[in-house]
Amino acid sequence: MSLISILASFIKRKTSKKYRFNLQFEQKKWDSMRNVADRGRYEFLVGYTRRNYPNARILDLGCGEGILLEQFEPRDYGAYLGVDFSEVAIANAKKLENSKVKFMVGDLDSLSIEGSFDVIIYNETLYYLRNPKGAVQSVFKHLAPGGVIIISMVDKHGKERAGLWGKMG
Repeated sequence: MSLISILASFIKRKTSKKYRFNLQFEQKKWDSMRNVADRGRYEFLVGYTRRNYPNARILDLGCGEGILLEQFEPRDYGAYLGVDFSEVAIANAKKLENSKVKFMVGDLDSLSIEGSFDVIIYNETLYYLRNPKGAVQSVFKHLAPGGVIIISMVDKHGKERAGLWGKMG
């Protein structure tokens, strides 16, 4: 291998979004999402799901290491699938797997999953996607009748926003 190809490979790795996310998970930089400041958002997501979708089939998009799952009680869901594109995050999340909980590596911009879900959650995720609108539109086919897509984001001013989208049409 030439020096130029080695350097090109190094630069590609260092500028890759996936490389950066994997490194951030290795360095525990996402552990800050477990702090008390995020508790209100989690209480909304869990409480809404618990009240309106008992025994829900939940799809957690951008699940990281399973922080949102940790907020649920096992009785709150019938099935839980977490998807993230960081192999490091998913390797850590897999420690939480059981007969009702699965985690997988996947690209949310071109998601390839099977199944139907009562609750689909984007928790602090959409602004990392190349095409957020297209990504959300593509998951509607996985939304069960009467199901809901929940989007939680902090805007550029640090204010939390939450949205609920039911199946259209």
